[in-house]
Amino acid sequence: MKDDLVMNQLTRIPLSGTFELTARCNLRCKMCLVRLDPGRMAELGGRERTAAEWIDMASQVKRAGTLRLLLTGGEPMLREDFSEIYEAIAGMGFYLTLYTNASMLNEEIFGLLRRLPPHKLGVTIYGASAETYKNVSGDANAYEKTIKGIKRLSELPSEIDLQTTIIKDNLSDFDAILKLGAALNKGKKMDVSRIVTMPVRGAQADAAGCRLSPEENVALHFHEVKYLYEKLQPLGKWQEFAEYFIAKDKQQASAKRVRERSKPYLYGCEAGVDSYCISWDGRLLGCQLLDGAWTLPFETGFEQAWNDFPNQVRLPKPDETCVRCEMSGNCAACPATRLAETGSLTGPVDYFCREAFSIQPFSLREKPGK
Repeated sequence: MKDDLVMNQLTRIPLSGTFELTARCNLRCKMCLVRLDPGRMAELGGRERTAAEWIDMASQVKRAGTLRLLLTGGEPMLREDFSEIYEAIAGMGFYLTLYTNASMLNEEIFGLLRRLPPHKLGVTIYGASAETYKNVSGDANAYEKTIKGIKRLSELPSEIDLQTTIIKDNLSDFDAILKLGAALNKGKKMDVSRIVTMPVRGAQADAAGCRLSPEENVALHFHEVKYLYEKLQPLGKWQEFAEYFIAKDKQQASAKRVRERSKPYLYGCEAGVDSYCISWDGRLLGCQLLDGAWTLPFETGFEQAWNDFPNQVRLPKPDETCVRCEMSGNCAACPATRLAETGSLTGPVDYFCREAFSIQPFSLREKPGK
């Protein structure tokens, strides 16, 4: 284990960071893995860091080598001092990404973003109607506010990634969500998340009650492929996409197996090696989904916290059942999702096993649905 730590210490550079400015949100989405109400935050014993602390931390991570920085939450615009934080950090030269639900965009913040646009914006669309928004997030009015917010954000020179997470409450809206996203984002394909893991770090979500079954996930995946076929086939682009998709899938499966056996990786991925997350309560974590190992950058300074982080990670040996599994290339499990589902960083997760084994051999060279 000590040799591994030495290797990690020599090869680690904090290139990509996530600042989780708050765990609070104006929405109450059933599947959110992060959201906390103020009362729950107090129970957990943490406190949100001040604007001055986040701005100083940004200066520290810049000196340490961070190039890409994501500002997220919760909903970061819920903070009364969001503009102060954003303006200071936007002037530091990061490749800056901002995640927001777009329903709290006001004239002050929009003016700030127009003056200092982020390189990228990520916005999640939870439904294609006010009724679906109410079912998913508890707020029917958020639908209209989100659409209005996305249209305003589209005026910026920033790249926009529209995303959606599909659960039981918006499954019937799936096609409509894709069409809405394409209409709002110049035809660009949305990022679709089908898999919802159990909440992390005390978050208040009902993942088990709202998420699709593994079998429904697989059916939705092939439904999305069919949707792409219907869009690309008339343009003569399906064959090109199919070949790219198959090659990329094989490459990712191979890379995953290499990472799981590679010493320079703490978790089998980039977490804690060239990327990190600083949580709303001031902990440095491998990523936003991880827990169990952390350091305290606001107390010790970022550089020391980053250098000390590998010493906190106690990753068991890979479970041989998973390593030898013939479906490992289709498995969505990683140490973070395993931890969320089972409390352990390694070993099989029934939910992901069922999904992986539900995927039947499928050739994208053929028309979906055959």
